Amino acid sequence: MDQELVQYLDGRFNGLVSELDRRFGEVNERIEEVKRHSGVLIEDLRYQVRLVAESVTMHIQVQHVQEREYFDRKFDETQALFRTTYNDLHQRVENLERKDQN
Repeated sequence: MDQELVQYLDGRFNGLVSELDRRFGEVNERIEEVKRHSGVLIEDLRYQVRLVAESVTMHIQVQHVQEREYFDRKFDETQALFRTTYNDLHQRVENLERKDQN
């Protein structure tokens, strides 16, 4: 090959290498930018998941308190019903015993 062709090809090759280097640099910059952006999104998502978890925990605790109050109220009502029924039966038994004594 003649010297001019070698110089021409060397120039083109060096031009392509420098263009590829520039493009790789741009790609690497974009990759770093995407990494940073993804990191920010992940941190925001973690924060939102934490908020949801805290909200669910609070809801469960409130629900537990409400259910406990409901069952305590029902227990008290049942206990009052038993007491009333017991007192009524006790009164009847006493009345029957008095009748037997007379």
